[in-house]
Amino acid sequence: MRHGGAAAIALTAVLIAGCAPGADDEGFRGQDVAWAPCHSEEDLTLFTELGGDRDWLAALECGTLTVPLDHDDPGGRTLDLAVARHPAEGGAGRKQGSLVVNYGGPGVSGLAGLDTPRFSQDVRDAYDLVSFDPRGVGASEGFACGDWYALDHARRSAGASDPLSTGAEQLRTLENAARDYAESCRDVVGDDFLAHIGTVGVVGDLDLLRDALGEETLDYVGYSYGTRIGALYADTFPDRTGSMVLDSPVLLDGSGLDTALGRANAFRDTWGMFTEYCTEAEPDCPLTDPGTATEFTEEAAAELQYEPVLVDGVGVNGDMFSLLLTLALPRDEQWDDLSALFTALAQDDGPAVEDGIAELYEGAFGTYRDRDPAPPEPGAEHVDAQAALTAISCADRRDPTDVWEYRDAARVADDVAPLLGPDPVWDQLPCAHWPDTEEIPDDADFDGAPPAVVVGTVGDPVTPYSWAEDLHRAMPGSDLITYNGAGHTLYGEGRNACVDDAVDAYLLQDRPPRDALTCHPDH
Repeated sequence: MRHGGAAAIALTAVLIAGCAPGADDEGFRGQDVAWAPCHSEEDLTLFTELGGDRDWLAALECGTLTVPLDHDDPGGRTLDLAVARHPAEGGAGRKQGSLVVNYGGPGVSGLAGLDTPRFSQDVRDAYDLVSFDPRGVGASEGFACGDWYALDHARRSAGASDPLSTGAEQLRTLENAARDYAESCRDVVGDDFLAHIGTVGVVGDLDLLRDALGEETLDYVGYSYGTRIGALYADTFPDRTGSMVLDSPVLLDGSGLDTALGRANAFRDTWGMFTEYCTEAEPDCPLTDPGTATEFTEEAAAELQYEPVLVDGVGVNGDMFSLLLTLALPRDEQWDDLSALFTALAQDDGPAVEDGIAELYEGAFGTYRDRDPAPPEPGAEHVDAQAALTAISCADRRDPTDVWEYRDAARVADDVAPLLGPDPVWDQLPCAHWPDTEEIPDDADFDGAPPAVVVGTVGDPVTPYSWAEDLHRAMPGSDLITYNGAGHTLYGEGRNACVDDAVDAYLLQDRPPRDALTCHPDH
């Protein structure tokens, strides 16, 4: 719980309608969350069968926090946020307070993330681990709107996978589908809800959660999108900020096209790291350089599209192979298996190819099954994580309205990272037709906030390492931990002892990492 220098109160750059979020919502403070077990005995039995940790799940407590939709107009509509906590395991004598965790997204359920143990035993002994479904996500009034499959169909029918051939007629098809998606969301949940679903509102909610937990300052770990929440909180409420860990930072501001092109560059760089690793690990690896590696991979995917490999009764075709590749690339501990698979593909070794694809399939989907054993919440069939992802992303940013700008960006993205393709750009197109929202200010200065710890990975194929460097420079006094390997989100996952030990010391002993700490892969 870090307090040094935080007492310097300042009106920060994040001013909405003349006041910081939370300045008018005093009537929502002092809430007493009615904690109760999250899971029934029947649920616990099911979760255990699915690989969940029964003792961990049985200790989880859930409750509800009421927040205003608009923190500047607290007399209006309210929202009920689903919150959960796992009590500290070390007893009252070792407890340091609450550690709030956001697992990323947007659109990712914090309650589901808390279903799986993470962090060292020392951290779990010292902290109540707390998470929540942000507004508009999961059990916090999650919703479904639009038809993402119709958008995907429009992309295929318009030939959007080849942006070089995307002309005016094809763009009209794409733009109409994107407009229909945005208008559907406005019809389903209304302009007012969409205007306040973004991170500015989440930050106000987070401060009410801090208050309800009885904490003077917020201790926080945020992954990926969660770094945007944490950084904006530190800028908005510097005097209420404690220890803050920001792992795999996203852009704090910028457009959706900036994000998509950043991801393309990140994927290209990590792909280059992997191809170099493959040729060192496997003498017969065919990925001799990134260019020929891309060509070989595309040819292998095309062959699998017509002759899928059967794994657990599922035919892994070229599209699935491409997905498995994008899931394995962020985890460098899987690179040996991935290298062996490419060598088997080059040698046309059928049994080895089948074994390699099976390993990747189990590594991807087996892992995700284990990490989220819970069945859908009641009504979850009417909740769409993609809707929340789109709505929150569009709410946060200033996005272009000219479809030709998206076409130009799609061409760049496809050229930079052809294995990833232009889809990350086209995914942003509904934002061109989104209603006005509370956008994240672009002049954060973090004045008065205590130093944070930023964790960046050199080979992060989702959020480029340069974004971690940018956030580190923007936050005065912050410490940057560099992981010189591959991965998207790292701390507390047991993947690297150097990173885990350094962050643990910061959280538990208020001891920041040594200057410019660089950690290397354990394997």
